[in-house]
Amino acid sequence: MAKLVIELQKDCLSSNVSLTDLLRKARFIAQKLDITEMIDFCTNELEGYTKSAVPKYRWILVTYKFFNPCKGWLPFELPSTGPLSKLLKRPMQLSIGEMEQFLQSTEDVMTMGVPAEVQTKLCEWSDLPFPFEIKSFFSKTQFAKIFDSVKNKISDWAIDLERKGVLGEEYQFTQQEKDIAKNMTIININAPTNGTNIIGNMTNSSATINNNGKIDFESLKQIVEQVKKELEKAQTADSDKVIALKEKVELLEQFMESRDENSVIETLKNIAMGAISSGIWSIGTTITGYLSSL
Repeated sequence: MAKLVIELQKDCLSSNVSLTDLLRKARFIAQKLDITEMIDFCTNELEGYTKSAVPKYRWILVTYKFFNPCKGWLPFELPSTGPLSKLLKRPMQLSIGEMEQFLQSTEDVMTMGVPAEVQTKLCEWSDLPFPFEIKSFFSKTQFAKIFDSVKNKISDWAIDLERKGVLGEEYQFTQQEKDIAKNMTIININAPTNGTNIIGNMTNSSATINNNGKIDFESLKQIVEQVKKELEKAQTADSDKVIALKEKVELLEQFMESRDENSVIETLKNIAMGAISSGIWSIGTTITGYLSSL
């Protein structure tokens, strides 16, 4: 019979095993070994982060829109710098199972509600004449980054168990294996968080994109060229938005020339948000994917 830990490793490599099932098996093993930290990690991913702080890898890029009764959902631009720019990333609290269901949807863009008190503050900041309803929008492709992070954590843990000789047989572990597992250090199983709650204290969130000075400017140049081509092909009723995006791309190239990494990141975020709010999803998802990889 296959060793239980080896089965878990194989499941990590299989495209036929859902992440929900993978987490269930990982939690089962952690419960058998009495590894509280791993049990909590799997439970939070399976049930959602309703009571625990949301890990850094679960913070996603969003854009905002307000509902005009006459014109429908309209873009709500937030500044790329200053306190309000913190709202351009939000924590994803949904369970893995819920995200898997959303991935089956035909919709490319998903929405999240915004707390009433935050909506009021945003309306006041923007001088909107009425307290319009505001929602945040995001591309569901960002779920892939979350899934990869979770699967990598499980895979790393399973490999570390094997290295220490903890394998499990016939769904049982020896006392020696349990003792070894308890003394193992689980590294980064819960990544640092960008905040402890959804903006109640959203406005106090310290969420940022941390590139750690690792921008590959050569690969970024290729992305910028791709963005330029997409802008030339963009079919949108609002040509002013396309012009504004082209101007932001020109500004981005200036920052790239001077190797100003912080400004490059902020401008990329600004372009992504502007593209998504303008309906140019190809640009928004391309840049979002690049930012997520930093």
